[in-house]
Amino acid sequence: MISVAMTTFNGEKYIEKQIESILNQSLSVDEIIICDDGSTDNTIELMKKYNVQIIQNKKNLGYKLNFKKAMEKCKGDYIFLCDQDDIWKKDKVKEMISIMEKNSDIHVLASSFEYIDENDTLIISKNKKGYSNNNLYNKEVKQDDVVQVKTDEFIYGNYFQGCALAIDKKTKDFFVHHFDERIPHDWIISLYGSLDGGMYFLNKPLFEYRIHSQNSIGVSTLNQDASTHVKRAYQFEERYQKARDALYVLDILKINCRDYYLCNKVDYLKIESFMNNHIEYLRNKKLFKLFFQNKYAYYRKLKTIRGRIMDLVYCLK
Repeated sequence: MISVAMTTFNGEKYIEKQIESILNQSLSVDEIIICDDGSTDNTIELMKKYNVQIIQNKKNLGYKLNFKKAMEKCKGDYIFLCDQDDIWKKDKVKEMISIMEKNSDIHVLASSFEYIDENDTLIISKNKKGYSNNNLYNKEVKQDDVVQVKTDEFIYGNYFQGCALAIDKKTKDFFVHHFDERIPHDWIISLYGSLDGGMYFLNKPLFEYRIHSQNSIGVSTLNQDASTHVKRAYQFEERYQKARDALYVLDILKINCRDYYLCNKVDYLKIESFMNNHIEYLRNKKLFKLFFQNKYAYYRKLKTIRGRIMDLVYCLK
C-alpha cells in the first residue's frame, strides 16, 4: 500500500496541479491524506473535487506538527511526503518504489528535482563543483546514481526537502513516536532513516519544485534579493544557526537513538564542544579564535569557505 502525506495552508493557486500530478502517476497511490492547517481561501473546496482524505485542523499547528499529523494518518507500507504547490513527474512513484522494493535496506529515499516558477516555467540551476541536488547536497553524485547518505552527514545540514522523500512504515512509525520540533521534519526523517544505513539519494529529478513568493519552507533563499541576503548574513542568528542545529541533532541522537549515540560518544562530544565554542566566539566576536577554528574539519563540514569568511567579516562589524 502506498500513501501520500500532504499538508496545505491557503494553497488554492497551485493545489489542483499538485493533486492531479499525483493522481496521474504511472503507478497509482492508494491514499492521499491531506491535513489542512486552517486555510481561509478556497483550498478546501478545490480539494473536495478529488478522491482524497481531508483533515481540517481546529487550530493552526505549523508545518512540522502538521506533517507529523498527516503521516500518523497514513496506513501505507510506503509514504511519500508532498507539498501543496509542486508537480510530480509521471513516473516518480513507480521509480522510487521500484528501487525501495528491490533494496530492503533502503528505509528513506530522496530524489532530486527541478525548479519551476509561478508560471510552471523551468528555472535552470547548475550544480557547483562538488555538489549535487541543485547545490543542496555537498557531494558530487552522477546522474541517475543511487548513493547512501550517512548519519554523520546530517549533523552538519539537511540536504533533501520533505517533498523529495519516500519512506517506509518502520521509519514513519519511529519518526512519529520520536518526534522533535527543534529541526524540520524532513531533516529528522532523513536522520532516522540513516541510522542503520538506510538513507539513500537518487540523483534523478522526479518532481518540479515551485519557487514563489508564498513558499513557507524549503529553498527560500532563491526568493531573496541581494540586499536582504547580505543583511541576514550579518545577523548573529544567521551566523550561529548551523552550529545550533548541529547541537540539536546531537541531542536528538542522544535522547532518541541512545545506542547509536553511545557507540559514537567520544567523537560526538568533540563535535559538541566545537559547536559550543563556535557559538561563543560568534556571540562575543572573537575574531582570532574563530579564525583558528579553520584547522578543524568540523568547521569545513559545517560551513563553506564563503560562510567561514562571512563569520570573520561579521566579527569586524
